[in-house]
Amino acid sequence: MTIIVDTSAILALFDEAYAEHKQLAQIIAEADERLVVSPMVVAEADCMLHTRLGSRAAHDFASDVAGGAYDLAAWTSNHHAAALTILDRYSQDYVGITDASNVVIADRERTDRIMTLDQRHFRTLRPLWGFDSFVLLPYDS
Repeated sequence: MTIIVDTSAILALFDEAYAEHKQLAQIIAEADERLVVSPMVVAEADCMLHTRLGSRAAHDFASDVAGGAYDLAAWTSNHHAAALTILDRYSQDYVGITDASNVVIADRERTDRIMTLDQRHFRTLRPLWGFDSFVLLPYDS
């Protein structure tokens, strides 16, 4: 199985001030699953880590991705078009392209597991196939 990792989870993994930090770190430490990140998440996390925690945290995350701690998902114009369809479908919910990219990648990976603190969006968003809802880690573990 695969876990899609969202920006909010990455921020919490790097910032011990988050209440979910220890839970997420434990899930990562014990995971047999592939941890997949969208290129959109990588860019967003880089910016947010740099702004909130400094360049060292942003560099450490980039090193984690480069070192294979996370699988960087491929992203094409077809994937982007699919994400835009999700944005249109959920236009009233203020879903952004990064969250939509996670839904597209979850579909491609055939998983319902998303590591995120963003319950507002991911309790609303629906998987594109096979599942009624997403399993949100750490909340649904």
